[in-house]
Amino acid sequence: MKTSEPLLLHACCGPCMTVVCEQLQKEGFEITAFFYNPNIHPWKERERRLQALVEYAYSKGIPLEIDDEYPLEENIRILMDTDNRCCACFKDRLSATADKARELGIENFSTTLSVSPYQNQSFIMEAGNAASLESGVRFIYRDFREFYKESMRISREAGMYRQPYCGCVFSERDRYLRLKSPGQA
Repeated sequence: MKTSEPLLLHACCGPCMTVVCEQLQKEGFEITAFFYNPNIHPWKERERRLQALVEYAYSKGIPLEIDDEYPLEENIRILMDTDNRCCACFKDRLSATADKARELGIENFSTTLSVSPYQNQSFIMEAGNAASLESGVRFIYRDFREFYKESMRISREAGMYRQPYCGCVFSERDRYLRLKSPGQA
């Protein structure tokens, strides 16, 4: 890609954004980050992740759009009304990202979720492609798992807050009970 193309990057947290943003910028994308994560429970955990992301984006000069709403009841309903809560969660977040990209006039969107070896990449691709079809905004999927250890190193060196679970109350429970969630590979 020779010229810079705008891309709205759904960002779940600062550590995941480090390498994903860097790799997409190397491809020629001009990144605007978007924080939309109503799945993160409890509120204080959401705020810790958001703060780490804000600090990282600011330090790198990356524009950041933040969805300040916290629709707890709606998110719990989404997660409870499905056979696969991870698929439903990805669909919700990537649909919101595609809609935000369209609203901002950005023709491409992607997500930092694809850096995690703990997330099911097929579910991410399905959710992104469905959001793309509905919104008319192009979904840019890249499997960034090979950079996961690098993102951990960068975030540790930067003293960034690194979360111990995916985000939803179920994933927090599962980490203590050592259960594998439906979205894990």
